[in-house]
Amino acid sequence: MPKKEKKRESWKERQQKRLLKLQRAQEAYQIQREREAERKPRKWPKGKIIGAFSVIILIFGMYGYWQYYNSQLPPTIGGASNTSPTSEIAPTFSLKDINGTLFSLNQHAGKVILIHFMAVGCSGQIRDINKYQLSQLGGLCSKYCREEPVVIVTVAVATCPNSQLASLRSAYNIKWFLGNDYDDQTLDIVNAYAGYSIDDGTVILVGKNLRVAQVYRDKLSLDTVKANIDELLEA
Repeated sequence: MPKKEKKRESWKERQQKRLLKLQRAQEAYQIQREREAERKPRKWPKGKIIGAFSVIILIFGMYGYWQYYNSQLPPTIGGASNTSPTSEIAPTFSLKDINGTLFSLNQHAGKVILIHFMAVGCSGQIRDINKYQLSQLGGLCSKYCREEPVVIVTVAVATCPNSQLASLRSAYNIKWFLGNDYDDQTLDIVNAYAGYSIDDGTVILVGKNLRVAQVYRDKLSLDTVKANIDELLEA
């Protein structure tokens, strides 16, 4: 039998076959790349890496600043829950003024004494309550300290070596005794008066007989304090 002649492919058919082979080859190459990508760990773009690193640095920086800021704040004073009666004899104490003058409570018997407790942070920070109390005590000192037997002493609690008490004295025009209860690394005065529930800014008024007359735990009222002082001076 005569052999059948192969049907000759037209140019169009040959082009279609070539395009089909090319398409299949591209699909196979794409599948291979996807498989390789699945096996390799994904890498972050450089921009994202830099951004994430910057955020981490910012977080650590803010945390460091927060720690530094808190370390500069004034320490906590008192916190006792029991309050001693105001008729008791005031606990005696001695305190060295920042200028070196020694203050002794017993030596001022026969005078009216105001004891002001003030926490001082590093670099001289004080809370708003004490900014107010110092201004009020300045007014009281202007009225009583020279002509009447009235004595004011501010007992600072400054646990940092750079509390700048001298700068505070100048800034707030403190003309009365100012000393640091922590200059001997102990808080013996604060502990002695803890029974009166003292807090930062507390002012204790002591009569001429050295008995506690009043305890002011809030902002001082000049009129009220003056009336209390005048009463004690007349006693």
